Amino acid sequence: MLWIAYFIYSVVWTLLLPVLYALAHSFIPKWRPGLHERLGFLDPEKFPQRQLGVNKQGPIWFHAVSVGELNTLLPLLKFFVGLEQVVSVTTATAYKLAAIKLAKEIEDNQIKLFYMPYDHPLIVAKVFKQVQPSALVLMESEIWPALFHEAHKAKIPLALINAKLSDSSFALYKTFYSVFSHVFGFIDMALVQSPADSRKYLEMGLDKKNIFMMGNMKFSSIAKVSKEEIKKLKQDLGYQDDDIIIVCASTHEEEEALLVSIYQELQQVHNNLRLVIAPRHPERFVVVEDIINSAARLIPKRFSGFACEPIIQDTNDVLLLDTIGDLLRIYAIADIAFVGGTINPKVGGHNVLEPAASSLATVIGPHYHKNTAMVAIVEEAGALEIAESKEEIRLVLSSLIENNDKRILMKANAKTLIEKNKKIVFNVAEKLKTCMQLN
Repeated sequence: MLWIAYFIYSVVWTLLLPVLYALAHSFIPKWRPGLHERLGFLDPEKFPQRQLGVNKQGPIWFHAVSVGELNTLLPLLKFFVGLEQVVSVTTATAYKLAAIKLAKEIEDNQIKLFYMPYDHPLIVAKVFKQVQPSALVLMESEIWPALFHEAHKAKIPLALINAKLSDSSFALYKTFYSVFSHVFGFIDMALVQSPADSRKYLEMGLDKKNIFMMGNMKFSSIAKVSKEEIKKLKQDLGYQDDDIIIVCASTHEEEEALLVSIYQELQQVHNNLRLVIAPRHPERFVVVEDIINSAARLIPKRFSGFACEPIIQDTNDVLLLDTIGDLLRIYAIADIAFVGGTINPKVGGHNVLEPAASSLATVIGPHYHKNTAMVAIVEEAGALEIAESKEEIRLVLSSLIENNDKRILMKANAKTLIEKNKKIVFNVAEKLKTCMQLN
């Protein structure tokens, strides 16, 4: 049964590859960056053929899908300085950010960056042969049958870190348990976020001795912004000391228009209220700017423009965060965060630990099914409120704007939560080094 399923999986990928190639060169140009690497054609200068007997221990291969996972991974890499590392990503946005944040390491040839190959057995095997990793470490919920199978064949230790399984993914894997139990069996170690995730991996057949409950790495992966930088950034953006700044982060289609409308209503009562919108996907920057521009009396300002000269805020201006990698800086100057992907039911939420790490009072909408464990932790700490409807979003935000003491308490609760969990990345690094002999 397993081999039949794997054969079918391989055939599907074989048929899909020319379609993906055609789409990348026509209708979906965002798939074009890194296409050759995705097809297994790595730069031979970046990955030269290794000489036998030289550098017996190959590089540690770390993988992060997109920006969120990459930001969580970056602090971990520092614990492996001195060891050869390669980092793969899936999205073009994550690649751009990694190229910026790892620029020095890449230039010094300490870290090599590339796109994760498509999960076709021949492509994956080809990449393994060229990279020759000593271990493969994947972030969160990446379950790829060919990648796992080829790693097992090549006797490459495989670890999942910050591992989690959403309820929907778990239900799918359980439905096809006879196939996926074998795939999960290729995992040598899972460092999971919560007891619930431990149970799910256990039910999927992973040996109990290979599951370790470590907590969420995102608690300790947020870089701090200095008080001096916060003060300067607020001045450059034209914000006053008594302004109340709301950041609506990682927003999606159908969310920005509602949030702008709520802001307009609240701003009529609180004229010191300011709004920043940070769309999840860069290709939507222009669309979101049009949404802001079409709202009565609102003049959108682009964050990318302030590098040339300070932005002078008018009373009704809304700031559009149209750059990559600056959200944490904006969180640092804000008072309230609304995390997007929680109004649109198709999305299921995003990272609520980032605003918590910036000691923000955080609000989300009713749809957070992909991040239930994370939300539960921050809500239980008293640093987050859940609005159960679109109307309740306005009410919760209004309450936080009017109640300064409540905001201060939620911010203090967020800071306490982060302090309690800030050693998680260190613990993950030590567990990897010990169990996978990465020294």
